Amino acid sequence: MTHDRVPHHRTQLLDDLRRACAGRHTLLVGAAIGTGLAARAAARGGADFLLALAAGRFRTMGASSIATMLALRDSNAFVADFACSEIVDATPIPVFFGACAWGLAEEEFSPLMERLRGWGFAGVVNFPTVSHVDGRFREALERTGLGFAREVRLLEAARAAGLATVGYFRRREEALALARAGVDVYCFNIGWNAGGAVGVPSGESVLQVGNRARGHIKAIRTADPGALCVIEGGPITTPQEMHEACREARADGYIGGSTIDRLPSESSMEEMTAAFKLVSTLQRRIDRLERRLDQTGQGMGLVGRTDALVEARARLEHLGADGGPVWVAGPDGSGRSLVATLLHGRGPQRQRPPMTVDARHLDGGWLFGAEPADGGRRRLGWVEAANGTTLVIENAEGLAPGTQAELAAFLERGSFRRQGGQDSLRSNARIILIGTAGLEAAAGAGTLVPDLARRLARRDIDLPPLSERLDDIPLLVEHFAAALRPSAGPVRLSPRAFRLLIAHDWPGNLRELRAVVEQALDGSGDVIEAEALPALDGKRTGRPRPDAPGDRSPKQSERDWILDGLRRHRFRRGETARFLGLSRKTLYNKMRHYGLLE
Repeated sequence: MTHDRVPHHRTQLLDDLRRACAGRHTLLVGAAIGTGLAARAAARGGADFLLALAAGRFRTMGASSIATMLALRDSNAFVADFACSEIVDATPIPVFFGACAWGLAEEEFSPLMERLRGWGFAGVVNFPTVSHVDGRFREALERTGLGFAREVRLLEAARAAGLATVGYFRRREEALALARAGVDVYCFNIGWNAGGAVGVPSGESVLQVGNRARGHIKAIRTADPGALCVIEGGPITTPQEMHEACREARADGYIGGSTIDRLPSESSMEEMTAAFKLVSTLQRRIDRLERRLDQTGQGMGLVGRTDALVEARARLEHLGADGGPVWVAGPDGSGRSLVATLLHGRGPQRQRPPMTVDARHLDGGWLFGAEPADGGRRRLGWVEAANGTTLVIENAEGLAPGTQAELAAFLERGSFRRQGGQDSLRSNARIILIGTAGLEAAAGAGTLVPDLARRLARRDIDLPPLSERLDDIPLLVEHFAAALRPSAGPVRLSPRAFRLLIAHDWPGNLRELRAVVEQALDGSGDVIEAEALPALDGKRTGRPRPDAPGDRSPKQSERDWILDGLRRHRFRRGETARFLGLSRKTLYNKMRHYGLLE
């Protein structure tokens, strides 16, 4: 067997794993597989390393992983046959060889390691392992020299040959033996995986095994500070259970065997076969998915499945129809103007278009009007002009305290006086205030006077930043793509593009994501690949693009940001608005405000 694959340097490989593990919200994921198809799929899904194990091959043959403990094959020859022909060259991801210590004389350990290096393997893992054996039989294996110490010597030979090592263990003394041997990655194997048709039931909960693993990992890190520790097996059958177990164990990651190949394959093939057999069953599933679409907010445009978005939609439905005041809070670009529009559209005065003003340019005279002084002209205020419709006040924290007090009185009585006037006037204008901080936070910080905060109590809608609802990104991409290309079919993200997007902080929130989607759609089909994404955080994610999204620099004023966008697009407002992620009307209003219309 000959391979052109560039060998992985052990030190560089371990540095890469530590960097991956140190990333934000990142756990290492190893995939223990037995076919080239599974290797490629795991690599596309973002696996950090692969383990070619006899158990993986047995699973594809319909047997349980536990079959590897029986003398059914020459394990090392069995693994070498499928791993060299299907896995090693399938992806650039490092592959660990599942080496059996039982079928070799100890003097054959070193020659085996040299062959593995020549075949392109990055490391070795002790599998199958006597860790899965207990009782009197285990005692007999240890007495005859076929116990765990033999596996430790196998891993020592691998390390001496320059290969990285993963050490499976189940007992604390096994973990400490691995530490003395200088193993690179420690894997606490909880036991054979539960679930599916041939799984082995587990008598422990996910939290129980996580707690048990934590004791072993603590002992390892006492003996080997900075050790990489992962877990595998037992009752863990879903990504959520993996996260809970790793968090409880303080583990650096997880190795998935049955959970990555057998369980998804069983489920998918069973469902697909049933769908072909009973097409009506498939149609009912499609109908259910279509009914669930409304639960994502696609119908109203406030898209997302995260708890915060579900709560925001529920409050919008609750507050929309009564015509009362509402405080809408969230960072710039989070969808506050959309919520204000939806509130207006559900209110009793939706026949007239809403009016929008910026609180930073309002005083009492502009908001409530002013009587003439010394023969001057009467000034009509926004509240009076908005009679019969909705008045949206942006940057509401910028209202002067006196103006806030007048607004609170108007919301209480429905009447007001013009500045300098004596007559009590009425207006049924609905007031929607848009701010950055939540209602309680704004009141606590003193940016809202107590009277106004009390009048708005329990009449607020909070929108989170996009960085706190990363799970909604695929839905939002599909939503924006449908709006930008209404005649095209559904658009989805590739797994790698999704990983790049969730690693970004999104300072511009939905506005920034929409601009990214617009640029990524240029020349894309029904899948947005990572190479189609523009630069994020100033770093190029894929193919070069002529210009970056119209994100505003932290040190750049809004006027300069808009002017830069206009100059880039030769003052063509439509192109500039799309580049900046603004509507044409909003761009026009901002140009007028900053004196850019001349």
